[in-house]
Amino acid sequence: MMARVLGTLRGRLTLVLALPLLAVLAVSVVADYRTALALANESYDHALLGTARALSSRLEGDEDDAPLELDLPPAAEAILRADPQDTVRYAVVQAGGRLIAGDRVLLGVALNPPPGMPQFADLSIDGRAMRVVASTYANAHIRATVLVAESTYKRERATKQILAAVIWPNVLLLSVTLVVVYFGVRLGLRPLDALGRQIDERGLEDFAAVGEQGVPGEARPLVAAMNRLMARLELAGRAQQAFLSSAAHQLRTPLAGMQTQLELAAADLPAEARPRIERLRESTGRLIHFTRQMLALARSSPDAVAAVRFEVLDLADLLEECASDFLDAALERGVELAFEPAPARIEGAPWMLRELLGNLVDNAIVHAPAGGAVAVRCGSGPGSAWLEVEDEGSGIPADLRERVFERFYRAPGAPAGGSGLGLAIVREVAARHGATLAVGEGAAGRGTRIRVAFPVRG
Repeated sequence: MMARVLGTLRGRLTLVLALPLLAVLAVSVVADYRTALALANESYDHALLGTARALSSRLEGDEDDAPLELDLPPAAEAILRADPQDTVRYAVVQAGGRLIAGDRVLLGVALNPPPGMPQFADLSIDGRAMRVVASTYANAHIRATVLVAESTYKRERATKQILAAVIWPNVLLLSVTLVVVYFGVRLGLRPLDALGRQIDERGLEDFAAVGEQGVPGEARPLVAAMNRLMARLELAGRAQQAFLSSAAHQLRTPLAGMQTQLELAAADLPAEARPRIERLRESTGRLIHFTRQMLALARSSPDAVAAVRFEVLDLADLLEECASDFLDAALERGVELAFEPAPARIEGAPWMLRELLGNLVDNAIVHAPAGGAVAVRCGSGPGSAWLEVEDEGSGIPADLRERVFERFYRAPGAPAGGSGLGLAIVREVAARHGATLAVGEGAAGRGTRIRVAFPVRG
């Protein structure tokens, strides 16, 4: 738990502020308690000394041979001892240790201060803690020590009351201070939370610099370093895309030339050698298709560090541009290909969307039976735009509709010659655009219908 708290800047700041506050509370409680206790004891001691001085004033005996007496009426003594909480004892002891009046138990108290300088002590008398004051009375003829002892019940109760009165206000003050510190730290770190949300809401293709408006000065070096990192990532992404584009072009050209040469060679060779050349030509065609799809998958994958610029485009225009690219393949397989465009504006990468549409249409033509039909549609609805391809093939079982988008997966009974990458590319492109894929049955419960739903921002 502590490691998790210290793992956040908010927790560290709160802890760094809380520990000194706790130390200040402890020092404050001790200091206030000692001060208040000293004042209370001083008040009780003053009252105890007043009693001793009152007794001193009742001493009689002015000549050397006259006995020293304490003129204390019984009623006054009763009032002296009539404390409802504490036990009060007194004694008047003449020089030489003779008890003039009071309690003999106090004769064992070894206190004999000089005149005018009373002395206090905490002693145990008859097994009870008592506070004792000794005051010496002296004149030209007599000298005596007046002792007054009082049990400490009132003092102990006052100590507890003082302790409670000191602790609770300080605890309340500390609690309020910690709450203020906690919410103050949260409020102070709110710009960092906003910065985190701003960065988290960015898309994979957004490498623009993070704005420093509203960012605290302490966090600006971090933002500047992050912007430099994003700039380097954008450069790396552009370099990667340039490499993949160059590789695609460099591979496509010689492979296409090889296929052309094989077609020409097949026309010049004897009839018995043509089947081998034809198989070689077909293998070359599959290699070209596989290479193109591998490069497309690498360029469209969200895992790739790619700086792709999105732009506003209409899916209807995309359908019209790509319509002619698939007519020859549809005619060759005897499949009726229909395009049903409708306005549907989205933000996307044109080359990625062409790859997505091409793989969906090519997959549908391959799986459609001879004489069947393939429909390509697009449109828009509340908050989204969609692209849909439907065929009249054998369909995809419900338990395989997720697996068909895995790389290199080929469903049982799929036509030979495929690479297992077409629908994987569709999934990657959809992910890069924040789109969702839905696989269902075609019209009348036959075939397959794949819909790609794009979010529409604003």
